[in-house]
This record gives sequence, structure tokens and C-alpha cells, in this order.
Amino acid sequence: MKTEQAHGVLLRKLSAVIRLSNAEIDCIEAMQRREKCIAAGSEFVHDGEAYEQTYIVKDGWAIRFKTLSDGRRQVLNFVLPGDFVGLFSALFDVADHSVAALTDLVVHPMEPTVLVGMFGSFPRLGAAVAWSAGRDEAILAEQVVRIGRRSAYERTGHLIVELLHRLWLVGEADQRSFELPLTQEVLADTLGLSIVHVNRTLRRLRENGLLRVAGDRVIIGDLDRLVRMTEFSPHYLEAQPLPRATTTALSAV
Repeated sequence: MKTEQAHGVLLRKLSAVIRLSNAEIDCIEAMQRREKCIAAGSEFVHDGEAYEQTYIVKDGWAIRFKTLSDGRRQVLNFVLPGDFVGLFSALFDVADHSVAALTDLVVHPMEPTVLVGMFGSFPRLGAAVAWSAGRDEAILAEQVVRIGRRSAYERTGHLIVELLHRLWLVGEADQRSFELPLTQEVLADTLGLSIVHVNRTLRRLRENGLLRVAGDRVIIGDLDRLVRMTEFSPHYLEAQPLPRATTTALSAV
């Protein structure tokens, strides 16, 4: 069995839910054969336009977002290393949102139909990729609740804990801190707040000893208290082996 070494963050992420065979690892490597650099600030998926490629993010951050006619922007969620962009682009004529590089990005581009072939040839790997897609859907559901029902204080803390869990899975965070390349403007567009309100909320979280921002790094002072305060439940982010019934069904394919 091959190891994760040199196979990238996607393999690390998918290996959390299924033990991949050498052939499945070879398939992942084939999907990651090409590399492309995208400069920070570049919009590479356009709302209402056809997808050009499907991408696996190797390094860097991106945002999925919608923009209103007057320029107001809502960030839907963040695209992190090991995530897909346009995972189901082979099934839709046009994108329903935009994606832009938040930092300089390194991505693996591929034709969307490559994934169609992968689902047919490697159903176990396809199930792991489908888990990743389901996790993205759960993250979006939490974003709806976060904006719709949580206070500014709770929203900000909840997002920080979520990012910690997501980055830890792919080796991009330690137990209490991670790089956070977000301006207060991006945070405001994510949390549905004004920049002034974001600034005030971050100051309050710092004064209460819950977190602080040092340069581009966020450091959580009291994770247990932050989790309790935000009523954060990690079940939607948990990376557990696929259910036994699912693995049994897949082994019969």
C-alpha cells in the first residue's frame, strides 16, 4: 500500500474516510498531474458562465461568492487546500456562483468529464469524493444558520472554530492556531456584518481571552470556552470511516 507522502492534501483528506488502494491513489495522482498558478484576486469561475475546468486546490485559499447588481457581495464559503472547485461542473451548463483566489493559488485543473470516468471506474474513490461534496453542503447549511440566527459575536467565533477543524484535517493548522489570510472586509462579507462591526467583535473576543490575531495568524486562547459560547457542534465536519453498509455495498460493485 502506498503512503500519503508526496501525494498531497486531497489524499490526506479522503484517506480520513476510506482506505485507498494503490490503483485509487494512482487515479488521484493522475487527476493532479497538471498544475496552474492563479494570482490572488483573480476570479476564475464566473457566475452565469460555463465552467472551463474542474480544479483541485493544492495550496492557497479561495472564496465562493455571489455579487448583487450594486456591488454588494456575500461570501458563501471558503475553498481550502484539498477542496474541489466545480466538482459537478460536468452536470451543469453554467456556474451558479463565482470563485476568486483569496491568496495566490496552486491548483490542479482537469476536464470535468475526468470525474465522470472516475466515478464509474473507481466507485470507492467516488464515494469518498461524494463525502467531500456532502461535507461542503453541510458547511453551507451552517453558514445559513450562522448568518440567520447567530449574533455577530457568535458568528465570528463559530467561523473561526470551523476553519480550525477544516484546516486541521489537511495538516494546515495546529491544535489552537492557523494562518488566516482574511481582511476585515472579507470577514464582513462572509458574516453579513459591517467592517466596523467586525473590528468591534474581534476586539471583544480578544478582550475576553477567546482569540487574538497576530499578523496573518489567529490564535485561539480558550477553545473549549469558544466552542461552548458559539454552540459549535463538530458533527458536520467529522471525518469518520464510511458507514459499514456503504463499504459493504461498494465492495460488491
